[in-house]
Amino acid sequence: MRKTIMTALLAGAAALTIGTGVAAADSAPSVVGMEEHAATAKLTAQGTPYSITNRAGSVSGACTVTEQRDRGYRTETESTYNSSTDSWDRKETKIWRGIGLTVVCR
Repeated sequence: MRKTIMTALLAGAAALTIGTGVAAADSAPSVVGMEEHAATAKLTAQGTPYSITNRAGSVSGACTVTEQRDRGYRTETESTYNSSTDSWDRKETKIWRGIGLTVVCR
């Protein structure tokens, strides 16, 4: 019983450590196995940002998505001057970069 509780607590801590990157990847639709044009249409329709990160084979053939990966986040920083305190206020915003697709053409 005690070992089960400890395992559950460690799993919860690991989930908190992983953060929102996993949540974003989980919310992206899976397009692995789809033809490239159908996969990109589905991602566009759902508003999921994507990019083709790797392509192999002849583009004139039938192209299929063989893998997708979470591309993580980038941080945008905005600084504004606060004249009342004579200092700079810094605001950081994390922006999800979407998913990267690997496409193989035959």
